[in-house]
Amino acid sequence: GDGNLSITSYTVENIAAYNRTGGAVQSNNLPINGLGVVNNPVFGKTVMNFVTQLEFVTGSNPVSDISNATVTKVELTIPYFSKLKETDSDGNRIYTLDSLVTSTNAKFRLNVYESGYYLRDFDPETNFEQAQKYYSDMNTAINGAKVGNRLNDSNDVKQNDQFFFNPSEIKIYETNSEGEQVIKERLEPRMSLELNKAFFQQKIFNAPAGQMDNNNTFKNYFKGLYFQVEDLGMGNHFAQLDFSKGEITITYTTPGSGDEADEEGTVKLNLKGNTVSLMENQYFGNYLAAMTSANPTEGDEKLYIKGGEGSVAYIDIFNGIDTDNNGISDELEALRTQVEQESWLINEANLVFYIDKTQMDNNSFVPQRIYIFDAERNIPLFDYWHDQTTLSGYPKFKKYIHGGILETDSDGKGIKYKIRLTQHIKSLLLDDEPKNVKLGISVTETIDIIAPAALKDGVSLPDDSPYRFVPFASVMSPFGTVLYGNNTTDEVKKLKLEILYTKP
Repeated sequence: GDGNLSITSYTVENIAAYNRTGGAVQSNNLPINGLGVVNNPVFGKTVMNFVTQLEFVTGSNPVSDISNATVTKVELTIPYFSKLKETDSDGNRIYTLDSLVTSTNAKFRLNVYESGYYLRDFDPETNFEQAQKYYSDMNTAINGAKVGNRLNDSNDVKQNDQFFFNPSEIKIYETNSEGEQVIKERLEPRMSLELNKAFFQQKIFNAPAGQMDNNNTFKNYFKGLYFQVEDLGMGNHFAQLDFSKGEITITYTTPGSGDEADEEGTVKLNLKGNTVSLMENQYFGNYLAAMTSANPTEGDEKLYIKGGEGSVAYIDIFNGIDTDNNGISDELEALRTQVEQESWLINEANLVFYIDKTQMDNNSFVPQRIYIFDAERNIPLFDYWHDQTTLSGYPKFKKYIHGGILETDSDGKGIKYKIRLTQHIKSLLLDDEPKNVKLGISVTETIDIIAPAALKDGVSLPDDSPYRFVPFASVMSPFGTVLYGNNTTDEVKKLKLEILYTKP
């Protein structure tokens, strides 16, 4: 307040931000997997399928001592991400589904098959020392190895030919002492499919000796389930699921002794073990053109970043001439000298990415967050670790000072993403030996997951290139956004780095 400080800003416009396509990407054992159809007017169509192993809940064969069993019902259930919206006067609960994108009355055909493709734990090409990687482009191989007819063969078309993610609660009924049907239990919304009884009678209760002694032998014998999606041309219908919370309940009866009634029992299987998210993409239009015309030297006009089997953007800050050949551009060298001579105190540094509203306002879904990372080491920036902020009840918005969270207008349409990288810029301006690394930008499903996912072999880069990875959290979501880059004539929305500082 005594007037001896000046607060001002410095704008770095010498930036090169450009598109980078990824192609097939490691997609095994994701914590959340998509299922369904996404039709995006900018990026194209994505159909997401899924394959998973199964495990006995008990860890070992639960039917080894059961004889003369008859399977009476098989039910597959997978809970949805849902929120209770209201409860009416009759106790009926009304839910909304999270992580759901759908067009009006949209549906797709869902087929659940026995998988014939064994998912290994370890890679034999590394002498079984490294975990096996599986990739997003394996749907053709998985589909070709499926066994027999589909298992969800109910006459109820909502379970197969006209499947949709139903937000209704599940009511379980029982008969009371007066012979009336009453509600025994209310369950949150979930996928509920009746599976073929004869198949599980043969596969589980009539299995050859030794095939189901434990979960390891069981996975080799019954290789899992393949969830195949067929597009019906009805628009978007897609949800993200935690398949590991799914289970198969096999209900059976065994004859009672003498005059006793038949006894009923259940066997449960978890949808756990190795999994792979499988993606079929049809890209077109501006997105396809942008992926084939990237300009790493001067940067691109628009940045197309997409999750799933998609794309990221790379950013060179302080891009430009380096006459000293020390890895630091002349602009950065001059700014470092100015900061030292004038005793700058760096208060804040931000990258602001404006959304191309012309292309994105009519999209059914815009990613809620983008993520910045050190693309040379595939790790977060120090700002990520420096930010310990949380928001109670909203885990996806933690580290909100570091940012990258979508900002919207009064109509709920996306405007921009702002990422704070103050600590990173401080290191460039103040450290004795700064390292101006290439930065990466991707969409992210969750800010908590920072591990890198490998791009499939065949990417046109040297084997020792660090740019063979994308963040795992970007693989979990198939959605994308279009951002203004640095090489645009729109000076207001042009990508810039703003540094706020004070000096005596």
